[in-house]
Amino acid sequence: MRRMIAGAAGAALAATALVGALPGAASATGSDVHAQKKVYSQKAKPTRKSTRFDPYCNTVSNGRKMAGMACFRAKGDRVWIKDTLKDGLRVEVRGTVNSGGQPGYRCYGNYKGGWQVCNFDRQMAEKHVFLWYVSTWKGNKIKWTSDEKMLRTS
Repeated sequence: MRRMIAGAAGAALAATALVGALPGAASATGSDVHAQKKVYSQKAKPTRKSTRFDPYCNTVSNGRKMAGMACFRAKGDRVWIKDTLKDGLRVEVRGTVNSGGQPGYRCYGNYKGGWQVCNFDRQMAEKHVFLWYVSTWKGNKIKWTSDEKMLRTS
């Protein structure tokens, strides 16, 4: 029972850290300059390879259809994203790793279909928890968001 409570508390803390660590979160002022977090942002590169959809993946829906999907692969700390609708929205993954400094991660794709991949191997802390979600964006406005997912880094 204690383990379940500790796990839930850890998830709540990680979710709070996730909100503050990502672009678009409330900006730091004067006394909370130290609250600003480093965010590694990458434009996903198209690939001819694909990845299988499994429990390490997440989807975002527009309320009727699946608008995008993403998968995290701990080996190599890669984020795979795929836009599944031709609706003009871009698919992004945003997340954080709860390590010293709690850096954030952002992987965004173009508006074309097919798998695209971001490689955070050199930036992501090892043997930590990566808390992330998938969203769709139109310009700088978020349209749809998935549930959060927590996975271990390699």
